[in-house]
Amino acid sequence: MAAAIAAGFRRCLASGAALAVFLAGVPLAAQAQDAVRGRVLDAETRAPIAGATVLIRNTPLRATSRSDGGFAIALPSEGTYTLIVVAPGFRLTERELQADHSGELSILLDRQTVTVPELTVTASRSVARPGEAPVSVAVMSGEELHHRHPVTLDEALPFAQGVIFNSGQMDIRGSTGLARGVGSRVLMLLDGHRVLSGVGASIDFGGLPVLDVDQIEIVKGPHSTLWGTNALGGVVNVITRRPSAEPETIVRGYYGLFDTPSGMSFTEERLSREGIAIHHSRRLGDVGTTLFLGREESDGFRQNGELGRWRVRLKTVFPAESANPWEVFVNWTRKDEEEFFTWLSADRPLEVDPTELGDWIRTDDLVFGVTTNPIVTPKHRLQVRPHVYHARSRNYFHDNEDFHRSTRLGTDIQWSLFPNRSHVLTIGGEGAMTGVSSNFLEPPPDVKDFAVFAQDEVAFSDRVHASVGLRLDYHKASAAMRDLVLNPKLGVVFATSERLSLRTSFSRGYRSPSVSEQFTSTTQFGFRVIPNLELRGESAWAREVGATLHLSDRVWVDAGFFWSEYTDLIEPTPAPNNIFTFQFRNVAEAMVRGIDAGLRLGVIPRRLDFSTTYTFLDTEDHGTGRALPYRSRHNFTATIAAWRQLVAIDFRYRSRVEEVLAFPLDDRDAITLVDIRAGIRILGTTVQAKIQNLFQTTYVDVQERSPGQTRSFRLTVTPRF
Repeated sequence: MAAAIAAGFRRCLASGAALAVFLAGVPLAAQAQDAVRGRVLDAETRAPIAGATVLIRNTPLRATSRSDGGFAIALPSEGTYTLIVVAPGFRLTERELQADHSGELSILLDRQTVTVPELTVTASRSVARPGEAPVSVAVMSGEELHHRHPVTLDEALPFAQGVIFNSGQMDIRGSTGLARGVGSRVLMLLDGHRVLSGVGASIDFGGLPVLDVDQIEIVKGPHSTLWGTNALGGVVNVITRRPSAEPETIVRGYYGLFDTPSGMSFTEERLSREGIAIHHSRRLGDVGTTLFLGREESDGFRQNGELGRWRVRLKTVFPAESANPWEVFVNWTRKDEEEFFTWLSADRPLEVDPTELGDWIRTDDLVFGVTTNPIVTPKHRLQVRPHVYHARSRNYFHDNEDFHRSTRLGTDIQWSLFPNRSHVLTIGGEGAMTGVSSNFLEPPPDVKDFAVFAQDEVAFSDRVHASVGLRLDYHKASAAMRDLVLNPKLGVVFATSERLSLRTSFSRGYRSPSVSEQFTSTTQFGFRVIPNLELRGESAWAREVGATLHLSDRVWVDAGFFWSEYTDLIEPTPAPNNIFTFQFRNVAEAMVRGIDAGLRLGVIPRRLDFSTTYTFLDTEDHGTGRALPYRSRHNFTATIAAWRQLVAIDFRYRSRVEEVLAFPLDDRDAITLVDIRAGIRILGTTVQAKIQNLFQTTYVDVQERSPGQTRSFRLTVTPRF
């Protein structure tokens, strides 16, 4: 039965992909009788706004404003329609239009006192306002990311509502503990393309863009109905900007020093971190191109912590002025990284066992993705996203030289139908095949993933919106168990007024076991790990009730109460009838409930801003009655920023972790960290300084016997030409 379904999926997806590729060669223009033209301007200065998004509500029709603020967007053939215009840093504006409208419009946008999300695409696979989505969405703008001047995205993401980091691994609402980078319960996307490694299904934050990010969208809670496996705790979509119309070059160089606490120094050498990146964007005829080249090196703040990374990224968009262009990107990363597993002793926490000195890993990741919209009319939109992810990794450890190579070939096809102004139907499918070769995976598997999904969104009135969806996922790795899983969802949004919206949702999430979890057979850091071919995927049922409130132009509040029940959670566990031998097993039935809330406050417009997030977690392993490991009950962040974010203080707090896995008798304390940053703009050059861990807090970074980062100083210089 399952084999027949899988074969049907393959035939369906292959036919769909072939049709899409054929249609992509002859794109259909929007079938409209007229087009409306206009300019988008800053209401205060009347300066043109480039890169503003212009769209017609409840249709796939959209446009982007040019450098002079001008735009042209097709109008449907009849009726009254709502034109929506939004740009980063400005408030969304709506304008009612007749289909036979003529003449040029002037759209004036007011600046936001408090920067809040206006449009997202990840929550529903189509453009929507966050208040219209029945799920919780956090958005970090490219501007906010720039002001935080991170080296990698994981430096900034802990300040997003509902997001927590456990020893470098991303956790949303307590869904994830600590698995040493094996099997992420958060799905990471880059411009809508899956970017989880093929064997470990983990996230490499160092391989993701920073300089050309438009915004980062975080959809919280199980969201597998639309995005499939790994979306057990949530989905993060990093959306990059289009290439600029005028040639632009950005050079970013940084240099930093680690400050080792007295009495803990293990070397007389100065420990530093430095990097340089060049980002160039331009138009070549009707083709927009962005090229990025970066090199980073770090001694690390602890012994055996050196890192070197090369990054190359190319993005091409054509036709450059099209509202629905082809987008093609290639992203290559090479990383050489030394490994720090655990400290030598409590009084020498920054050192490793002498036998581990020199242990390092080399990884290469190559991602190729294409996004095309071969059919766009007022009633239909077909989007096709093929991708290739090739990864290689080799250990150079004292006790193993494990290696693996994997190649994932996949396609995502989505057809959106707009039968009327209150109804959107989305149907689609995904298919992927992953081939693996390795010396530590027994047997080296081939993996097949197929899915079909559908979602129906209905606006019953201007105030009430609802969506219902269903997805069928099929996962099969050679020689292992197969999974066939249904993932439904139901959500309702009630906008009581223009300032307050209420939401509720019920959904199911799913994560298939990673190749590493199912097939690993090796010895690492003295522990023997054996395969488990009977390992099944893990799942969760989740409920949420939330609200978003624009109390005034200066105050924005969002909060959600969530409750998730997890089944067949995968954890590393002692293997049956084996001493000092481990394997990944479906061992836990668990509950995670809590509250995540966010506040943004414009204390003095454009002079002083305050933002804060708080996540409360109540967790329970139903088998033991104890809290889940590596979760803190209280997780709090705050940022006070002045003079348009040029000067800021960042504060992070998380309460004591109640449960751990390996060393439960070790001392554990709450973690409190303070960072300070300042910047200045001089003749097109931004100079930024940052001190992390200002008060030199000594702490364990969630994982036992793994020290947190010491105080560090960093100077970043970013000229633009």
